[in-house]
Amino acid sequence: MRCLPGLVVLFVGCAAARPTHLLERSVAGGEGLECRAFVAWNHEPVRDAFLVINGSGTLSNAFVHRTLEGLLKARHVAYATYDKPGVFARFGDPQAVKRDDARLERYTLGHGTQCAIEALHLLRAQLGPQVRLHVRAHSEGTLVALYAYDELLAHEPELASRIATFVLSGLPVEPLGVIVDRQLEKMPDGASMRAAFAACDWQALEPRMGVSCAWLEDAKRRPSGREMFERLAAQRVPARFVVFHGTEDWHAPVAAVRELEVWNAAHGHLAIDFHYHEGGHQGSDAARAEVEKLFGMLAPD
Repeated sequence: MRCLPGLVVLFVGCAAARPTHLLERSVAGGEGLECRAFVAWNHEPVRDAFLVINGSGTLSNAFVHRTLEGLLKARHVAYATYDKPGVFARFGDPQAVKRDDARLERYTLGHGTQCAIEALHLLRAQLGPQVRLHVRAHSEGTLVALYAYDELLAHEPELASRIATFVLSGLPVEPLGVIVDRQLEKMPDGASMRAAFAACDWQALEPRMGVSCAWLEDAKRRPSGREMFERLAAQRVPARFVVFHGTEDWHAPVAAVRELEVWNAAHGHLAIDFHYHEGGHQGSDAARAEVEKLFGMLAPD
């Protein structure tokens, strides 16, 4: 798996059947980069739409995750996601991925944030402004989701107001630079990977880490997950947040998430529900079942 250890893609899999309606479009990520976005639905009119933002790595997201397959088949919902710049696959066949390494090496969280915003624009353009929006994000994707929401609140408040729920897992609360340093210390080949970052050796970083020097330098400059929640709390945002986190997650330590929970109860007063499960960064069957149940409650049809 070509993923950064710790900020891994949780959602590897394939859709069981091709949806009745499928829209594929390239959306702008900024600086000349584009992401391939997908919107899938079976039943009209669509009432709820889920944008799925996965974690770090070079895999394709061109499939419906199993926690949303049943909902997509049975209810008036849409499923949306996108691939990073330089990642290409047919929807429903993510294993047949092709990559343009020159584009992928340039990818940063800033590009991911812009692609997420454009994917929301695509949903609205296709399905109408009445659709209720939900964001499902994991690991790096949780930060992209928070950054995108913050930008929408500042520049497109009406669109931001349509996002009802953020369902987040593997939440990196600490600064990403701190998280990556810790991961490199724990990796058997961490010293060589640290040298690869110092030399910006993409040929070494791509297969082992799945992120580049450009990604890391951009990530170090950005607010941490904790800082983003503090910023959102200061704005008294209306969205509901649901956090799922493994008690044995060494990639994004649970202690920082518990500290966020204590802080929010005392000072933040955001609408956040915290759920903890036994297991690591990749989740567990029990946690996935709980997430699937939650999705059914969010889109009762």
